[in-house]
Amino acid sequence: MSDEMKKQGGREYSVDEILAEYGSKRTGAKVVDFPERKDAAPGDDGEERTIRFPAAGRTAPKPPAKDEPIPEIVPENVGRSIGARLHTLLRKADHYADHMYDQAEPDEAARRAEKYTPGVDREEVPDEEDEVSRRPRLRLVRPRELPPDTAPSRLAMLYGKGIKGQGRRVRLALLLGLAAAVCSVELPFLPWRALEPALGAFGLTVYQFRALILSALLLLTGLVCYEIPAAGVKQLATLRPRAESILFLAWAFTLLDGLTAGRLEPRYACLPYSAVTALGLAFALRGVHARRRGDRLSAKAASQVRTPYVVSRDEKLWSNKPTFTKSPGSNAGFGSQLQMEDGGQRAYRFAAPLLLLGSLLCALLASVGQETPGRFLWAASACFTASGSWSALLTFGLPYRKLAERLHQVGAALAGWTGAARCGQGGVIVTDGDLFPTGSVTVAQVKVFGSAATEKVVGYTASMTRAMACGLTRPFHNLLRTQGAMYRDVSGLEWHEGGASGVIRGKEVLVGTAAYMHLMEVPLPAGHNIKNAVFCAIGGQLSGMFLLHYAMDGGVNPSLSALMSAGLSPVLSTRDPNLIPDLLEQKFKLPVDKLEFPPVGRRLELSQADLQREGALVALLSREGLGPYCDALVGGRRLRFATRLGLVFALAGSVIGLCLTFYLTSIAAFGSLTVANFLIFMAAWLVPEVLIANWVNQF
Repeated sequence: MSDEMKKQGGREYSVDEILAEYGSKRTGAKVVDFPERKDAAPGDDGEERTIRFPAAGRTAPKPPAKDEPIPEIVPENVGRSIGARLHTLLRKADHYADHMYDQAEPDEAARRAEKYTPGVDREEVPDEEDEVSRRPRLRLVRPRELPPDTAPSRLAMLYGKGIKGQGRRVRLALLLGLAAAVCSVELPFLPWRALEPALGAFGLTVYQFRALILSALLLLTGLVCYEIPAAGVKQLATLRPRAESILFLAWAFTLLDGLTAGRLEPRYACLPYSAVTALGLAFALRGVHARRRGDRLSAKAASQVRTPYVVSRDEKLWSNKPTFTKSPGSNAGFGSQLQMEDGGQRAYRFAAPLLLLGSLLCALLASVGQETPGRFLWAASACFTASGSWSALLTFGLPYRKLAERLHQVGAALAGWTGAARCGQGGVIVTDGDLFPTGSVTVAQVKVFGSAATEKVVGYTASMTRAMACGLTRPFHNLLRTQGAMYRDVSGLEWHEGGASGVIRGKEVLVGTAAYMHLMEVPLPAGHNIKNAVFCAIGGQLSGMFLLHYAMDGGVNPSLSALMSAGLSPVLSTRDPNLIPDLLEQKFKLPVDKLEFPPVGRRLELSQADLQREGALVALLSREGLGPYCDALVGGRRLRFATRLGLVFALAGSVIGLCLTFYLTSIAAFGSLTVANFLIFMAAWLVPEVLIANWVNQF
């Protein structure tokens, strides 16, 4: 058969005859139909398509599509012979050789876009299932009445009245408490025993005389710190106890115990705890005074300008996480938030009733439960005094005052505890004005190309920057006035990465960076690929170059570092075409690898100054720049942490002190529960609060 095929004009044999001679001995159809297979992709009707290749003698099958695999030849009753396998491999190799260059190379425009367009960060979009699962829960809580929204200027005036006198009373209360402590401790320069003959004439012992002196000092301290007992009485009358209620009951029981000392039950080894209670009242008044000073400074800072910058928090503004923004607004709601309860008062809303009930039960069990009712006043005085922590009202007031003093110096005002409580983790929108406030960017050099007039190029570029509403508006406005040019109407403004395009008087105007000009196929002269410059092209021809000088404040880099150290992620939402991560890293050494850089469309949305934000008020700023913005957020976050940590120490000291005093009073350990030991115990729990308060503004 092969010899016949080699001859010229020889006979041509079919595939069946070839396979009959070299392949199977079976007669009949020698070419077996290809097995049916189902495509992975459904057909037009949505069902899977079945493809059958015809056998020999039928119409030749069409070549397989580009993405279809090469079917394998399976001869009938032969198995997978070597010849069939080789034939299949050859067909696959031919198919691969035919289609190996089918993938089209990226065009020139795509390569330019990849080369000259800066990289951006992708935003996380929540799934619909997550949105459904995060439905707000119903809270069957009566809405609280908010304080009146008093103007900050009036609040500053109200808080300023009598604040100096209150500060003097704080110092006087501390002196009275120290005097009571001196009278309660055995000191060599106080010969109490020498007074015993003179006191015997009045029927008094030295112990009773000292108890009366301590009671007088405690009564005088209560009158000096009248705000604390008055607030405690009001809270108990309205069944809303707070920390002041515990201090008032401690003051009342200690005063009664001192007036009856030695009469109900002799305990000459233990004087009344007047010194401990008096110092507790003094520190409580100091906490009230510290918060009042902090509120006054915050109100003064908020009233410095009529239209302050409002720092607010939006729950899902960027990447489905809480985001802080800064935009011009009003001080509406600031006065109301400033007068609301702080974190310490809210915590004692739940802790005070438990501590009051526990102190009363412990006093009853230690006295009546031990069949010694005469010890009730002593046990109640000890239990309530131990429950009334010295730092109860200092947990928020002391660090708040220190932070308010720093924020007042930089022109920032935190909206009380409510504003500090909102300073959690999240993103921080950073715009052109934050990095380079007004006056930080100037036009250093102007160069005009071609035959275009300088006034025309300056006017067109200034018109475009004004339409773009970026940080270059002010410097080009000053240049416009210097050159005697005028603004033109801009229509069809379109933003791109690195610049924008618009139509002025029927001509397309491009304004942007050198990379943007390359992207728009506008040729630049050799040596003009400058990163800190803005170029202008009119009608597709390069018309002007403006060399810019950026003067960054030295506090920008520390502010960004402080934000990131506090768990806040800066989101770079700039409109200036030059302010991209590459320039900020190379020229200003900013840590851009930790900054988020959204696409140009999202940057425009996030940086809109006139956008009506629906976020919650956090702080008010009276100055531009990133420094006040950062101090308000980082300081608020530190204040929230300091208040909560201080409350942990205050409540822990109250609970531990209550347990210890209950045990010692139940066994009548007069020699162990002395005034000196009590003072040391209470002062030890005050040390952490002082250290925490000094840490708040150290950033």
